Amino acid sequence: MKRFFNVLIISLLLVSCASKQQEVVILSVNDMHSHIENMPKLAYIADSLRNLYPQLLIVSAGDNRTGNAYNDKYPEHSNLPMISLMNEIGFEVSALGNHEFDDNIDGIRYFINNTKFPVICANVDFSAYPDIKMPPYVTITKRINGKDVKIILLGMIETSNDGRPSAHIKNMKDVGFVDAKDVIKDYLYLKDSCDVFVLLSHCGMVQELDFAVKNPEFDMIIGGHSHDLANKIFENGVLYTQSKYYLKNATVTKLKVVDGKVTEKTSQIIDLTKVTKVDEKINKEVEYYYSRPEFKEIVGHAVTPFNDKEALGAFMADAQRYITKTDISMQNPGGVRFDNMHGGDISKADIFNLDPFNNSLVICEMTGKQVEKFLEVASTKDGFPTHVSGLKYTMVYVKKQDGSGYFKDVKAIVDDKPIDQEKVYSVALNSYMASTWAKDYCISMRDCGLTANEGEFLYLEDHKDVDYQNVRRYECNIIQE
Repeated sequence: MKRFFNVLIISLLLVSCASKQQEVVILSVNDMHSHIENMPKLAYIADSLRNLYPQLLIVSAGDNRTGNAYNDKYPEHSNLPMISLMNEIGFEVSALGNHEFDDNIDGIRYFINNTKFPVICANVDFSAYPDIKMPPYVTITKRINGKDVKIILLGMIETSNDGRPSAHIKNMKDVGFVDAKDVIKDYLYLKDSCDVFVLLSHCGMVQELDFAVKNPEFDMIIGGHSHDLANKIFENGVLYTQSKYYLKNATVTKLKVVDGKVTEKTSQIIDLTKVTKVDEKINKEVEYYYSRPEFKEIVGHAVTPFNDKEALGAFMADAQRYITKTDISMQNPGGVRFDNMHGGDISKADIFNLDPFNNSLVICEMTGKQVEKFLEVASTKDGFPTHVSGLKYTMVYVKKQDGSGYFKDVKAIVDDKPIDQEKVYSVALNSYMASTWAKDYCISMRDCGLTANEGEFLYLEDHKDVDYQNVRRYECNIIQE
């Protein structure tokens, strides 16, 4: 009888403990960039988790669009496939990413008006557009184990491009921004009014890690923008995750909550490239979006694969210089959306996905001295050496203690000789580079009336077999500050 009584007491204690404990489960992604081909796998994971955890919370840390022609150039409306799929999978909130601006203010408006979930950002000001309502944070309540759990997610966006996100300046007209680090302190009070406090950030890992160290108020930071793979708990208890990009990964986080406080955190990154099962309904929808034949048209041929971004950037720069008939051309690395590309036949979709922005091309006049200085500035702003055509160069990268850095000491070579410091060269840039960084480093600039995609298609038409194997046009030495 005594043994039975002890077992009963232990059972009651276990039930009592369980009744006080809730488990919040979050499925998070970032920087999906329209890669709808991987949505059936994500949907399968979401459904599997939801069977175990009916109150599953699915979130995105921004940059949902730009990178797949089948989404970005959808005839009914750009970004409609991505929005539809996110709605069906059951996303409940997204941060605002810089590439949400790629279809102008109208694209932002269409996105927030057609999603079944809020888009949040605390350091953006849309007051010039009264019809665009974007809250700084959202409160989501989940009924778990018989008790409501209040989750607050605060949104932030990067402003690394001279106080603005890394998007074309023309697409952000009359939109105001404040550096996230200057705003975040104004929302830390929210910690006291919820059970789980999450920063849903599109600021990049360097800034997000700083937030994690300095703001223990957050139970978790879900990051984006820098395309990193991260899963770390800091000494102060803040959990930081980021799931790379293009839906190659997703993160599942479990937060145990007892009496309104998070007591335990575990997080696991799922490699979606190794997932073999799909949600059949979502898969059929994706197949429908991919059924458009015009993007399958062959526009060129590569003798060998493009093994890295440098090869692809060189190809894009060559195409721009070819169509503009300039001395030099430059392509920002952020505009090269593939890490590599197959050899053989090149389709329209390949070009649109490699260069989804299709910016207009601008011709600038620069002295040799200005060319070198602009290469330093543009490379520092983008974080990687600028791709070029018509010259080669060497430079130094100074890596700072916080992980950031800058480029300096560019030495350009034209026709196997140092660039003439005083000579004026014609330089082709895409309009993003020209409008954002170039105005202080050129004598004049004019829009040439052509676009980058037009240049790429014409270049492939006139150069039947391209080969960028082992192309190297810059050398960079790294030093520690």
